[in-house]
Amino acid sequence: MAVPHDRRAADAAIREFAERHLLKITDFLREERVAIESITIAFNALNKGYAHLGDAAYADPTVGLLLNMLHRNFEHAEAALVACVTGSGASAEVISRTAVETSTNIIYILIGDRVKRLRAYFEHYLRETNRQIGQWQRRINDLPLSDQTIHNNAIIRRQNATASFQKLVQDLFEPPQESWPNAAQRFEAIGCGIEYRTLYSRLSSETHADAEETLRYFVGKTHADPIIFEAMALETIMFTRFLIYNAIVFFIKACGAYVISYSLEDTLPQMKNALDNAMTKLLDIAPHVGAGV
Repeated sequence: MAVPHDRRAADAAIREFAERHLLKITDFLREERVAIESITIAFNALNKGYAHLGDAAYADPTVGLLLNMLHRNFEHAEAALVACVTGSGASAEVISRTAVETSTNIIYILIGDRVKRLRAYFEHYLRETNRQIGQWQRRINDLPLSDQTIHNNAIIRRQNATASFQKLVQDLFEPPQESWPNAAQRFEAIGCGIEYRTLYSRLSSETHADAEETLRYFVGKTHADPIIFEAMALETIMFTRFLIYNAIVFFIKACGAYVISYSLEDTLPQMKNALDNAMTKLLDIAPHVGAGV
């Protein structure tokens, strides 16, 4: 059940959101009051909890690194809202996918041995980066020598940067003891296997520029009844909002996983408040999206 809104707090959240993103406060922006307020409550509770950690907690290398990941994901979730209220619905879906996957990564790390899993997350990135650098090196062999020189210099810079990252990770963590699972396995591990096959799959469609929306547009535009096209356009807008609210719910759950993992129980009521409000709005939107999931 949604918690009754504090109107002044909600108005303040909207005003701060608009100022932060250089937006005018329009009816479209006010329509997303619940999204803005919910994400603000969760983000503020997260930071408040972190500020009250004891000195011993700060010795854990994961505490600040995961907080940074959550801060970046907060930016993604807000950016999806900004894209939506400024008329860039397709872009909002792409950003929402990033927010959902980032939240899934954070939750996956926090529900297990967070040190080992964060180490595996970094190791996966470093290994993939080195693999891509190797492929880059092999692809420049047929280029003119002058171009090869330019690429080789860039490759060296990239290798040096990656080596510095590798040293940092090695200094902070023991050698890797776990492997980083693929996206499907991560969703399954956090209890969201169905969401991977539905929500995440649909979000990936826009990210990879699949044909679905082009086909839907063609079907609607060529239909004999113009009302059908208008109905499809409205459903598209509602479905974009549905995806954004899912991204916000995932973000709040990731914040909740953080405060639970680091025993910040005092922030749990605010997290529950934020999650309940976002979920209630999500369920209000859901009947308007048809079977587009």
